[in-house]
Amino acid sequence: MKEDGEVKRFVYEAWDISICLEALAFEGQASGHADLWRDGEHKCRVALTGRFEDAASACDALERKAMAWVDEWKARDHSGETGFASL
Repeated sequence: MKEDGEVKRFVYEAWDISICLEALAFEGQASGHADLWRDGEHKCRVALTGRFEDAASACDALERKAMAWVDEWKARDHSGETGFASL
């Protein structure tokens, strides 16, 4: 699961989350993504681009975005026979 550019890894609500950032450009433009894993299986990638003062603030923004995705996922109905419900 380790990737180049990984700056943080943590567990949130039984989801393993890995945050990766590209090098911060001189004008403050940052890009990165968070991969979300559940039960050892990759389920989602959320992306982030924008202007940030430093890599730490970009990482914080991406961490909040990943946790919000998990919270939204938990709030959805997971009954039924679709592939989305089986997450």
